[in-house]
Amino acid sequence: MVRKLLLLVVAAIVITAMVVPGCTPTTRYNLTMAVNPAGGGTTTPTGTTAYASGTVVNIEAVAATGYVFLNWSAGAGTFGDANAATTTFTMPAQDVTVTANFALAFDLTMVVSPPGAGTTTPTGTTPQGAGTGVNIQATPGASYQFAYWSAPAGSFADASAATTVFTMPAEDVTVTAHFVGPLDHGTVYFVDDVTAPVIDELVTLEDQFGVVNAWVLDAAAFLNPTEKVHGEVDTPIYNPDHHLTVYYIDLEFEEDYKTWNVEVENQFGLQHLTVEGPIALAVPTQKEDHEPPVHLDHYLLYWVTEGPYIDEYVYLQDQFGDHPEVLVYEPMFFANPVKKTHGDIVTEILNPDDHAVIYETSWGELEKQVHVANQFGEQTLDVYGPFGLAVPSQKLNFAPAVDHFKTYWTIGLPVGAEVTLEDQFGTFEAVVNTPLWFCNPAEKWHADMWSPILHPDYHLTVYSIDLIGDPGTWAVGINNQFGEDQNLTVFGPVALAVPTHKLFPGEHEPPVDLDHYLLYEVTDGVPVDAWVELYDEFGPEPELLVTVPAYFANPVKKTHATGTTEIVNDLMHLMFYQIVGGTVWVPEVYIANQFGDEQLLMLFDPAFLTVPSWKLYFDPMG
Repeated sequence: MVRKLLLLVVAAIVITAMVVPGCTPTTRYNLTMAVNPAGGGTTTPTGTTAYASGTVVNIEAVAATGYVFLNWSAGAGTFGDANAATTTFTMPAQDVTVTANFALAFDLTMVVSPPGAGTTTPTGTTPQGAGTGVNIQATPGASYQFAYWSAPAGSFADASAATTVFTMPAEDVTVTAHFVGPLDHGTVYFVDDVTAPVIDELVTLEDQFGVVNAWVLDAAAFLNPTEKVHGEVDTPIYNPDHHLTVYYIDLEFEEDYKTWNVEVENQFGLQHLTVEGPIALAVPTQKEDHEPPVHLDHYLLYWVTEGPYIDEYVYLQDQFGDHPEVLVYEPMFFANPVKKTHGDIVTEILNPDDHAVIYETSWGELEKQVHVANQFGEQTLDVYGPFGLAVPSQKLNFAPAVDHFKTYWTIGLPVGAEVTLEDQFGTFEAVVNTPLWFCNPAEKWHADMWSPILHPDYHLTVYSIDLIGDPGTWAVGINNQFGEDQNLTVFGPVALAVPTHKLFPGEHEPPVDLDHYLLYEVTDGVPVDAWVELYDEFGPEPELLVTVPAYFANPVKKTHATGTTEIVNDLMHLMFYQIVGGTVWVPEVYIANQFGDEQLLMLFDPAFLTVPSWKLYFDPMG
């Protein structure tokens, strides 16, 4: 009886202990480690292990040979970093399977084109899993910029972005980061016009000068990138795959052939060019045993009809060989980057600031056959030379061209018209009075520079004006063929130059797109003292001495009874230089302009040579 009572007491104590708060036993759940695909690797821990909910378990995945780790996955619970092979897993309150995902490994090789142009991240060759998104980055070196990515397989999130994601294919693959350097110098070779293929295709071309339609004809020239040594400056080849084939073009509309004044600067200095055209199209071209050119524009070429004589030696080395002691002569062509539409293919301008001047050089003796391919197909070119050097150039200014004028003293009837004149110096009220000078377009020779007559119908009559109000004084800086930095003090305005239709002598049309000009007297000009030859419709002047600058002319907006005439070309200005010598060949001229349908002018000796000029600056004085 006593023993039975003792057993009952012990049982009661045990039962009481089991229901004491805080003494509930811990529940454990199964963590099962798996591998996908089978044989892709191993895990730590392995198999199935029981853990309490909330337990942080250290896990690790090791890829088998030929595989790479991708990530972890699980139906519940959380990872410290699901993309890290060694990480932690926090156990949920349930059984769970944690899978280490592997993929077949393929080699991702990163390269740079051209070699040395930049770097990539990652570098070299790394194993990557098929389907993996790899973060890649391209960093350009000095003088280069990133262009785009390429690969024979796989895909890019954005092939034009320097930092992007590459999706790995199920094969070894090379990813290339393409860089482009600055525009190279180019050695220019003639293409034999007898054997050159004729393209005969219509394209639309749009550059900074306008839009033209043109037929692409036969190949005229071929450009190799070249290393150039000029004095102490050695300019290397940045883009060894950048080649251009130049084709003659035939404009669909004759009126699209125009003339421009262009101000450029390059290693040969600041230059003022008169160009006309376009006459040719330069097309990016793949040369045999080279990659296709990357980030290289098409170019429209214009004849240079007026420009400086360089007369400097350079050393050139291109893919055809060395060209020591090449003498650079005058500029032959000016090249604008151009947008080209060919059928359904539109090629945009990539580098709008890249321009080039092609200079004539002493001749080389190379003869070679070149196999090329571009948008016009595969071609074989017979080239010889070289005969020219293409020089990267900065285009500072450009404007429709204005002629030189031989300006004569004249007598005619007064006008008496009230006008409002607005130029870059201000707005003026004035009365137009008597004609002072008549400006005839003239061909000019100065040193080794020839300036042809561009617009035989451009004439100006200069009238005196009575200013209603006070004149002003300005400091003005100009550039033209007589100096790159002429600093003047001018006063006025004192006269108005009016576009004029010359009725007799000769047969002329009214001038189109020729501005009016306001003339200001130069009070402190430095003599030019340059000898020139002038040839105009009235006769030749083989020797004229150009002396002091007398008048500076701004293009001007004019309003009077017949209406308002806007400024057409606000960039080009005129300088009137006194000349010594010369005679009048035709004493009588009949003209028509806004001040009369038929006016008789009596001409006397030449007074000035009128020169197109760039205005660098102007500041009011006093």
